[in-house]
Amino acid sequence: MGGKNSGNLWYLVLIGVAGLAAVVGLVAARPEGRPLDWGIRGTALLGYGAVFLAILSAAYMRPLVKFFGQSFVKIHHIFSLTGLVLVTLHPLGVAVNAASVSVFWPKFDSLTVFLELGGRPAWYLIVVASVVAALRRTVGKNWRTIHGLNYVAFWLGTAHAIMIGTDFQSALARIMSSAMALVVVGVLVQKRRRDLHRK
Repeated sequence: MGGKNSGNLWYLVLIGVAGLAAVVGLVAARPEGRPLDWGIRGTALLGYGAVFLAILSAAYMRPLVKFFGQSFVKIHHIFSLTGLVLVTLHPLGVAVNAASVSVFWPKFDSLTVFLELGGRPAWYLIVVASVVAALRRTVGKNWRTIHGLNYVAFWLGTAHAIMIGTDFQSALARIMSSAMALVVVGVLVQKRRRDLHRK
């Protein structure tokens, strides 16, 4: 099942542990609020990272499978599912905290407000992209185009994080998240070029 390169999957385990430790450290560095607040922040950070890794792994599936073995396909699905669960738990926590489901509705008062609350439309885009991926055999060959909504969702999530995210207000956090957003732009451009060459 895993192939001769399955041992390399330990690198992913180490990355996952390091990411989890980093999130715990960030939340612990600013322990104000209740446990619910910590959960809201933690799921936001972990969900953001999981979506980023899912986008990267989807774009470089072939070389990654070659390095990690066939088991990496399952790892990609785990990244994707984990990201979906976490970015759902985040607004659910906010909804519980606010005692209102209105936190799920996008706001179009102005461009600034829309981007500040960009996590709201981003959640819907991720859900649609995930459903389309799950039903790709039914949707047909255009499923990849719709699945590309993940890119837009990540950029909206980045804007939301930088503008109002509790743990994204430091210069380092903003630089890192901006760099991640630029990496996703590069991935999209490269993927588009690759698709054009195949035609």
